[in-house]
Amino acid sequence: MVRKPNQQDTGRAITPASPQFSRRSFAAKRWFNCAAFAYFLLPWLVMAQVHQPPQKSRPNSLHRSVADSAQSALTDSTHRFVSPESHSTTFILPRFATPSIGFDLDTAATSTHLFQDFIHLAAQTVPMVPLLTGEVGQPRYWASGDLPPRAVAIVVDDIRWIPGIYGTADLTSLPDAHVQLLHAGALLPRETLTAISPEGVQVTSDSLNFNVPFSRLEYAKGPVGADAVRFRFGRALGKRLAAYLNSAFSNSDGHLIYQLDERQQRSPRFVNQPYEGHKANLQLDYFLNPHWKLRYRHLNSRHEAGASVPFFPEEWPGLTNALHKEERLYHAIELSSAGGLQVRSFFWQVKEELNDPDRRNRHRLRDGGIELNWEKQTAAWAVNLHSGTGVEAIKSTSITDRTRFAQELAATLSRRLNQRAWLQWRGYSRYKKDWPYEASLQAKFLMQRQQTLTWWLEAGMWKIAPALGERGNALPYLAKNADLRAANLQRGEIGLQWQRQNFDLQIRLNGSLWRHGLIYRSNMANNSGMLANRKQNEFVLATQFNLKWQLAPRWHCGVLATQALNGLPKDFWFWHQPEGYSRVYLETQKSFFDGDLEVLPRLAGRWLGKRYSPSFAATAVRLLDHELPAAAVLDFQIRLRHGDGAFLFSWENILNRQFDWRYGVPEVGRYLRWGFWWNFLN
Repeated sequence: MVRKPNQQDTGRAITPASPQFSRRSFAAKRWFNCAAFAYFLLPWLVMAQVHQPPQKSRPNSLHRSVADSAQSALTDSTHRFVSPESHSTTFILPRFATPSIGFDLDTAATSTHLFQDFIHLAAQTVPMVPLLTGEVGQPRYWASGDLPPRAVAIVVDDIRWIPGIYGTADLTSLPDAHVQLLHAGALLPRETLTAISPEGVQVTSDSLNFNVPFSRLEYAKGPVGADAVRFRFGRALGKRLAAYLNSAFSNSDGHLIYQLDERQQRSPRFVNQPYEGHKANLQLDYFLNPHWKLRYRHLNSRHEAGASVPFFPEEWPGLTNALHKEERLYHAIELSSAGGLQVRSFFWQVKEELNDPDRRNRHRLRDGGIELNWEKQTAAWAVNLHSGTGVEAIKSTSITDRTRFAQELAATLSRRLNQRAWLQWRGYSRYKKDWPYEASLQAKFLMQRQQTLTWWLEAGMWKIAPALGERGNALPYLAKNADLRAANLQRGEIGLQWQRQNFDLQIRLNGSLWRHGLIYRSNMANNSGMLANRKQNEFVLATQFNLKWQLAPRWHCGVLATQALNGLPKDFWFWHQPEGYSRVYLETQKSFFDGDLEVLPRLAGRWLGKRYSPSFAATAVRLLDHELPAAAVLDFQIRLRHGDGAFLFSWENILNRQFDWRYGVPEVGRYLRWGFWWNFLN
């Protein structure tokens, strides 16, 4: 949200370096800060010493304000430094830029920024499917058209969200409380590391903006007694130091499962197995001089929930009254320069536990090391180099304990051929001792025929290694997998984007050829099974579609869709993934009482395609494959905004459709989400 300037503002910025900034005005400012400190008893909320220049008033609409704040946050996180001498903001703008061809944030989707909001925000933003592989707080992942969750990399503030023991990154642990930008598809030149994956999702949460201090409080209430409280805080604490903090607490009373009624038909039943979760993110920036910045990052999350359906292989032979818990911890110290050099020392720790009355399984993954990034840009070309060295250690009750040394190298080279054409190459390689080799090579050609029409061609090859829990597992029904090889993927894409003043259309056609992909084979004779490389090739053809259209000055509609054209494989990697997913919405924005009250209603429909979901017998590892039919859901959301706050209401599944997200995970049914957010002391 962009605040209107005070009437006393003269339209001219006054900074400490300006002649008008006298010692008397500075002393008055200090006395004002002291008075505010005594009044509010919160000195750390009012000690911002970097002054906010007057800003031009903009329309108080969601489409403008969120987009503007998202763009400023992205710029600030990479190219902004504060001079300790002049206290002025210096922007280092990139000289090499290509047209954005990714699926960006649907800004109006933040009107449903409620409990489990990252799941809902993703479903309303990019044509990628959040897979609900469990109940509230359980693991859930992204899949995209012709690619399983394994092939989607997630980057948060240029940090790759490392996968867990079984190779997928859990969306539940992502720092959703402060998402500013959600972008899928095309990668920015500096984000080279995601070349490991054929699809990338970028989440920008780095909201340090020293010109505009902010504090934000959110509360949301969802189904099955779920609620969440979030807090965001960002301030310049001095001439050189700035801080950013956010935290989120969420919980629920239980979840739904299916049981057989008197007529031997399945009906949902509430189970009192509560969920509790917590996320926190701390970031401190210290500006050594106008050209060098020191940053400390701290991320942690903890989630524990009752497991109603199996997910990890340790849960397959029978699930009684288990609790599933995941903890993530990340520390990093970064030293970066305005010239494009960055050195980062980091430490990851991921813990996964299953606490069952009959057994207890634990996994602990530690990954630490040093990363070096360097980028150089001119008007015609851009280069980015990434090098990393570290140690990976695993300790588990069902996976062989190992410590491995790992090295990785990545590079991106972009060339501007002329005013309308760009060419880009990416390469990635990772070596890990006693493990299949990972590598990728990509090339993209992009042409902008007109200012409003862009098309591109992309091709790449990947070698995707098995996850730690897939190759070194000691479970009896997964023990015969020590010789698993990396899966080979060849993928091509052609896309087109047409943009007008009130119209934005993007179409992508993807084709993926999988060789040596992973598949699970069950042995009914002795109630065992194994993971193996699929011998035959699998080809998947899929399309992605994104349309945003302003029908009238205050009316907007949109369509997000992804569809596999020839069906998805029933592989281990593709379990629970629908063959298609789409969302259509229509919204308008009205202002009342001279703009004091803004009302934004939205009607949306979701369609979930056919999918295959396995289940397992209660006492044996027998794989039972279920075909779940397609389902359609109708939702209605409304946001009432006044000044620095807003109330949000969302009626979901209005038609009360009963269906399974995966086998044993029913839709809640008709329910109401509501909440509010308030920006204070900004």
